[in-house]
Amino acid sequence: MKGERGFTLVEMLVALSIFAAIAAMGVGLLRSSVDTQDAVQERLKAMGGINRLRAVMANDLAQAVQRSTRGPAGEAVPAFVGSPTGFAFVHSGAGSLDGSPRPSVERVAYARVGDEWRRATQPMLDGTALGEGDRLIGDVSGVTVRYRDERGNWGESWSSEPGDRLPRAVEVRLGRTGREALTMLFLTAPALPPPPPAAGAPVP
Repeated sequence: MKGERGFTLVEMLVALSIFAAIAAMGVGLLRSSVDTQDAVQERLKAMGGINRLRAVMANDLAQAVQRSTRGPAGEAVPAFVGSPTGFAFVHSGAGSLDGSPRPSVERVAYARVGDEWRRATQPMLDGTALGEGDRLIGDVSGVTVRYRDERGNWGESWSSEPGDRLPRAVEVRLGRTGREALTMLFLTAPALPPPPPAAGAPVP
């Protein structure tokens, strides 16, 4: 129709340039959204791993018992052995995953192996050695463990003598490569009170 005209070449180029700019901005926003979502998922995964680590250690230490064991050569092993980099102890509440008969207590150990913080158990309470253990968290660059006694004093090692005594609390600090150090504080099971005197027995 007379008087009508289409876009000129310049107008088409301008329109295409604007469309390309809008498309590039959209792709950038989409990429940023995907990257943010991936970062959030990775963070949530890391937090979930730390929460599981805390839960496992808290559960084990809360059920620590005053029960010495025997090593592979029959040597006596205290109920709780602690060093600046790890510890081993006996706890109750152990279950059998395969339904095989086994005691409801087990010896468990936590230690740094390479760049991992691992948990190991003994298949039988007496006469066996600790296994290789399972990885709880990686990228560990350093470990510091402290133990609190009944008087409130902290030390870097623990001896169960006398009487297979337990620490009142355990503090574990895990240095992590490229991340902030993780400090965790756990309470252990309270010491069992002495049994009441038998009927008719003289009270000291």
